[in-house]
Amino acid sequence: MAIRMRDVARLAGVSEATVSLALAGSPRISLATRERVTDIARQIGYRPHAGARSLRTDSTRALGLVISDVANPFFAELAGQIERTAAAEGYSVVLCNSDEDAQRQDGYLSGLLAGSQVDGVMLVPTATMTPGIQAAGASGAKLVLLDRPIVVPGRGATADRLRGCPVVRASAGAALAEVAELLAGLGHRRIGIIAPPLDTPVGQERRDLLVDGLLAHGVSRADITVLAGDFRQPSGERVTERLLGQSRPPTALFAGDGLMAIGAMKALRRAGRRVPHDVSLIAFDDAPWFDLFDPPLTAVAQPVAELAEAAVRAMLALLRGEPPVSANPPCHLVRRGSCAPPGYAATTAEH
Repeated sequence: MAIRMRDVARLAGVSEATVSLALAGSPRISLATRERVTDIARQIGYRPHAGARSLRTDSTRALGLVISDVANPFFAELAGQIERTAAAEGYSVVLCNSDEDAQRQDGYLSGLLAGSQVDGVMLVPTATMTPGIQAAGASGAKLVLLDRPIVVPGRGATADRLRGCPVVRASAGAALAEVAELLAGLGHRRIGIIAPPLDTPVGQERRDLLVDGLLAHGVSRADITVLAGDFRQPSGERVTERLLGQSRPPTALFAGDGLMAIGAMKALRRAGRRVPHDVSLIAFDDAPWFDLFDPPLTAVAQPVAELAEAAVRAMLALLRGEPPVSANPPCHLVRRGSCAPPGYAATTAEH
C-alpha cells in the first residue's frame, strides 16, 4: 500500500500543506516541525511526488474564491464551508463576488493572480468561457472550477490546461429523477420548469434531466413548459407570471435554483395561488430557512460540505503538483410540504 502525504501529516499532527512546506525546507515552518516531519517521512518511507518537490516555498497561504452571487443562499453557504475547510489546512480565503457579471469576474481573477496574491483560485464561472479564464489558463494558474463547467474551444497548451482543471460539482441526476417521480406520482401532468439560463451547461442539464424523467413517467412533452430565468429572484417572478398566464397553466412548478423559487412564491402569492393547494412547488438548491416557510419548501439539496472539502482537496493537490482531482457528490431530494396532488384545494374544501 502506497505511503501518502496524508499519512505523514496524521503521524506528525499537522496539515498536508505543512508537510509539503516542511519537506521543501520552507522557512515559514519552524525548524522543530521541519525536523519532525522529515524524520517521520523517512521512518515510514514516504517519498514526495516529483511535482511536490517543486512547490514554491514563498506560498502566500491564501486561496482565492470567486463566487457568482454571494446573495444566493447556496453560494453563501458554500463559501462559508470552503473558508472553514481551508482554515483547517492552514489557508486563508480571499472571497470575491462577481455578481453574475463576467467582466467583474475577470477583473477579480486578474487581480488575485497578479503578483501571486493567492496560491490558486476556486471559481464559480459566470459563463462557459471568458477572456479572464483564458488568460488564467495561459498563465498556468492553479484553477479549480466549482458548480458550473466551462466550454474550452480549440487546441493548444492553454486549452489543454483549462480542460485539465479539476471540476467540483454535484451530480443531480438521481435527485431530479426523484423529483419527476414525485410529481408524476402525485398526478401532475402540466408542469412548468423555471430553468437556469439555457445557454449554459447547468441550465441545459437541469432541464434535460427533469424533462427526461417526466417523460419516462408518462407526462406528455406538450404539457411540459420550459422558460429560462437568470438565477435571480425577479426572473423567477416573471417566468411564473408567464406560466400562470397560459390557457392551461401548470399545476406544479420546478424552479432551477433557490432564488428563482422565492421569486415564484412571490408571484404565486400575488396571483392568489396557494402552495400546495393550487400549485405544487419544488426548488433546486435547499436553504437553511426553507423549512420555516408555510408550507415548508421541497428542495433538491446540494452536498455543500462535500463540495467544499472536495474543492479544497483539489486545490491542495494542484499546489502539490499531483494529478487534478475532480468530484461529483450526489444531490438528494428533501421532501417537505409544498407538493400535493392537483385539485388538492377542491378536495380539502369538500372536507
